[in-house]
Amino acid sequence: MIVVPGEKAQELAYRVSKLAGCKLLRTEFKRFPDGELYIRVLDNEAIDNEDVVFIQSQRDQNDAVVESILMSDILRDEGARSVTLVASYLAYTRQDKKFNPGEPISIRVLAKVYSQLFDRVITINPHETHIKSFFEVPFICGSAVKELASYVKDRLNNPVVLSPDTGAIELAREAAEVIGCDYDYLEKTRITPTEIKVAPKNLHVEGRDVLIVDDIISTGGTVATAIKMLKEQGAGDVIVACVHPVLIGDALNKLYTSGASEVIGTDTFPSPVSKVSVDKVIWELLRESGF
Repeated sequence: MIVVPGEKAQELAYRVSKLAGCKLLRTEFKRFPDGELYIRVLDNEAIDNEDVVFIQSQRDQNDAVVESILMSDILRDEGARSVTLVASYLAYTRQDKKFNPGEPISIRVLAKVYSQLFDRVITINPHETHIKSFFEVPFICGSAVKELASYVKDRLNNPVVLSPDTGAIELAREAAEVIGCDYDYLEKTRITPTEIKVAPKNLHVEGRDVLIVDDIISTGGTVATAIKMLKEQGAGDVIVACVHPVLIGDALNKLYTSGASEVIGTDTFPSPVSKVSVDKVIWELLRESGF
């Protein structure tokens, strides 16, 4: 096994290679004056007849898709026995169905492309797991929620774990198992045409620290509203944890000014709050895949 890093996952690729005890190749990334990408794998003679794992974060989505296509061509051309794509953050997974007529199912299109280029695809906490059916090669999902929960476990007093909605309740359950506490989801209730209440469906938060868990936070608007209302309901510290800290624009500031005591994410999507690594999660998934 050999590990090749993508431009936005150089540290993560290194960490996985250390866990695996395998060679990490050096890659060169440049951009032509017209904006086109240039990538090159150095020490390319080491690729021949090896199982190669390409680790990238598709943080800059469009560049990352092109990067993965070009990298596959390099690795195949240099004689790799197999090529695995590890996209810690897999782009376009939120467009997993037609929301309006005339739209593409973006991840289905990319799944067709990746299925032609790679022998398997590994990712962490995709927004929807049913996208597995779009792939013609093994599509393997891991979860980093336990790592996030372990990171904050000892800082919480009389804690409760909450998900922003019913769709993420399994993430809350997973975190609560690690912490050993109750979990619930946040429910929106319309009080008047202009007033909405956000509160846990079944539990009370007064006097309790809260961990809000989600797979991805982009603009932060929904979570910021939840934090403010939880504080009004008497919650103690509110820590926000997400696997993919996309945090567009002033999202981080929005969370803190709403009352969050801390925001943490993982290095699937490198950001200022990427305090937890998914290196062990990825290595375990690779081991389970036969590496």
